[in-house]
Amino acid sequence: MKPRWITAPLVGLALVGGTAFAQDEAAEAQPAAAPALIDAPEIEMSFSDEEIAKAASLLTGTWKTSAPVREFGTNGQTNIVMSIGPAKIAGLNDVLYCEVARAGDFASPYRQSLLQFYRFKGDLRLRTLDLRDTSAATALLGMCFTPEVFPTTLTSAEFFPTMDIDLAADGDGFSGSSPAPYPDHRGGAVQMTSSISFDGETISISDVGYGSDGEVAWEVGSESPVEFVKDSEIVTVDRYEDGLIVTKFVDVESEPVTEGDFIVVDYVGKLTDGTKFDASFDRGEPFRYQYPGTLIQGWMRAVEGMSQGDRVRIYIPSELGYGQRAMQRIPAGSDLIFDVECVYIDRTEAEEAPEAAPAG
Repeated sequence: MKPRWITAPLVGLALVGGTAFAQDEAAEAQPAAAPALIDAPEIEMSFSDEEIAKAASLLTGTWKTSAPVREFGTNGQTNIVMSIGPAKIAGLNDVLYCEVARAGDFASPYRQSLLQFYRFKGDLRLRTLDLRDTSAATALLGMCFTPEVFPTTLTSAEFFPTMDIDLAADGDGFSGSSPAPYPDHRGGAVQMTSSISFDGETISISDVGYGSDGEVAWEVGSESPVEFVKDSEIVTVDRYEDGLIVTKFVDVESEPVTEGDFIVVDYVGKLTDGTKFDASFDRGEPFRYQYPGTLIQGWMRAVEGMSQGDRVRIYIPSELGYGQRAMQRIPAGSDLIFDVECVYIDRTEAEEAPEAAPAG
């Protein structure tokens, strides 16, 4: 028996004539020619001084460990990816946004934080700030790759400081360590120290945890720091002149979906402030429809060429979504973000033409 998939229209996706999901003919009409791809825009960031601007520039980018590292508390090893991009948070100056993920699972970082530069008694410091609530974390997902659509709703109240690093110029870059131990609870430790160095080509990090007896409980990179090297090809971002952005976390080299196939996807839909309005996971089953479907224009264009196993994040400006029409949990004029994974493609098979009768 074939698996059972949901086929009903879903909030945030379907365009069904005569219902609350309908759009006018102009909204449903497809453009005569596909909008062109464009380059990533320049993000204008202002920093308090030139040294802070230089340090921020050297940290910005996507970084991958030069060799697999042991995951904390396990015997497993994996490469770690750290992605750092511009951030604008009301009430905070000189900040960057950072995601840390396991290689192969970039779309689901296990840590999200801010990196803030500031001066203490005139000397440079780097501070990490973690998130207080899940809505802010959801709103920030992937914004290190698409800073041009960084959420404007976040404020300093949604973050709390976790550690500091004293920084000083070191050759072409910077290096430093925590001015004092800070609290920790992992692996029997009660406090830890951290150090970092970076020069625009590599980032090296060392951490040491100490138990209540003052002895080392665990250490990462103390003898040989964990090294990250810049890697700009980990994630691909396609930007279109009409505002559609498709971030490709997994891009499988296999036969893409074609017209008439049934495509099966898991997805989460959210507003730019992190509010979730729909998700296949909440129903416990993926969403199945016949490609290309009659869905919102931004979705339809973004899934063109998807293959089984592909995983993307789609930013859809309101003009390619529902425009000025309010749709249940989606306010009028809302830009939309979807996380989409193609879990299966059910290929259709054309009926064979009848054989010609033998010549008489």
